[in-house]
Amino acid sequence: MRFLAVYTLLLIGSSVFAQQVNERNLFQYNEIKKAYWKNSQQHTSFKESYSDSIAGYQIIFKDEAKPQFKMRPLVDFSITNQSSPDLFQGLGLGSEFRFQHKKWNAGVSYLINRQQFVDYQNQFVKENKVVPGMDISKGLSSNYIRNNYLSGFVHFKANQFFTLEAGFGRNFIGDGYRSLLLSDVSGSSPYLKIQTKFWNIQYTNLFTSHRNIFQVEGRNELYEKKYTATHYLDWRATKWLSVGLFETIIWGAEEGNYTRGFDVNYANPFIFYRPVEFSIGSSDNVLVGANLKLTIAKNQVFYSQLLFDEFLLDELRADLTQLRNPNDSIRSGWWANKYGIQFGWTSFDLFKIKGLQTRVEFNLVRPYTYAHSNPTQAYSHNNLSLAHPLGANFYEYLVRLNYEVNRWNFAINYHQNRQGKSTFGTNYGENLQLTNVSRELDYENELTQGQQVNVQYLEGTVGYLLHKRTSTTVAITYINREETGSPQSLASNLFMIRLHSNLFNKYFDF
Repeated sequence: MRFLAVYTLLLIGSSVFAQQVNERNLFQYNEIKKAYWKNSQQHTSFKESYSDSIAGYQIIFKDEAKPQFKMRPLVDFSITNQSSPDLFQGLGLGSEFRFQHKKWNAGVSYLINRQQFVDYQNQFVKENKVVPGMDISKGLSSNYIRNNYLSGFVHFKANQFFTLEAGFGRNFIGDGYRSLLLSDVSGSSPYLKIQTKFWNIQYTNLFTSHRNIFQVEGRNELYEKKYTATHYLDWRATKWLSVGLFETIIWGAEEGNYTRGFDVNYANPFIFYRPVEFSIGSSDNVLVGANLKLTIAKNQVFYSQLLFDEFLLDELRADLTQLRNPNDSIRSGWWANKYGIQFGWTSFDLFKIKGLQTRVEFNLVRPYTYAHSNPTQAYSHNNLSLAHPLGANFYEYLVRLNYEVNRWNFAINYHQNRQGKSTFGTNYGENLQLTNVSRELDYENELTQGQQVNVQYLEGTVGYLLHKRTSTTVAITYINREETGSPQSLASNLFMIRLHSNLFNKYFDF
């Protein structure tokens, strides 16, 4: 504790200059708003991984002509009361280093975290052997879980058209709180990103290495490596309309006794992957999708995502016919109609209340989406989805309100979801790590099939900004979470006191 006190004083006294540009953080509302609306007419869907590594925390360098090096300490200390007299503690300590000179930008962030998780969080960590947004969990004494975070990047802006970036981190595609295309819920992984900008188009190639650790957690020699290659074309059609086209392919580094490694056929940045997949006789996992953003007036944005894993047009028509006119003689609900849909709206200064940010969002993902006949080729990394944290076979509503005045911040978040889960020995399509071959039915597959689990999540936070330059915050949070339908139905009422610098989201709000 003495070390924590010294470390906190060091943090508060730091002279690092920084700004926030991500809504997940508290405070600096005006900077968030200006950045969001400035970028609303630019290419914002593919968020920069180096600015999102610590949840959008950006260090500002004043003079790009001179080499500059900056450091800031990181701290995350929390005490949570679940049911008196039970107290759960967490302590994370680390540092962030950044360097910039002319066209070069680089950085590394590292956080060592020791935490006691409350019941529903502990259940998730035990089932998945990993902490969302961080790394594989390791048990310690007194029910503490060790989970570290590491990210780093080297970014080079060649000219006004091309940028290159290599690193170990996360990326995010979309304008919502969740993403059905690519999100930062899983831990960091090695990547190479090439971005090309011309006219009203931004074109991104992302090559990433991931791991399948399902049921072999902790035994590194048994981990199975896999790769993803992603295309994302973002077209700013007008000042108020942006359209993004998404495509990614997942393949395993090993195929039986054959070491395939990184397939150079997918390194071509100017092709669509499905024709290449057919040309090389591969059964790799391909996902396609779209991202739509519609800016209305000055402070209103409607957004949407559509994700297709597999589908047949005739089978989709059968589902629509069944929906309009239910008929037992119509065969519908084909298992491989795998898709996800997102609709959302966000606003700043609603009802002319300065400092009020609002968001309403709906997400839906069909059973077996993101999964594959070969579990190694599932759209996942370290047992967690590369898209939505719930995986598949669910629908979700969320409402988020955030109000900032002076150094105070007030936030209310309400999430509700229903998910169908598999019982022992079954596969109803929510678990990405299970092979599609083990599915229960070929037809009559319905959303939330299996054991239906309902979750209602309510979170209220009052925070005070202690230090603007480092966004050091002290906050009191109340969480009410009710889970029904599962054998371990849980009702949680939590109070948490937290002192933290600006950190990434650990995604336990589901």
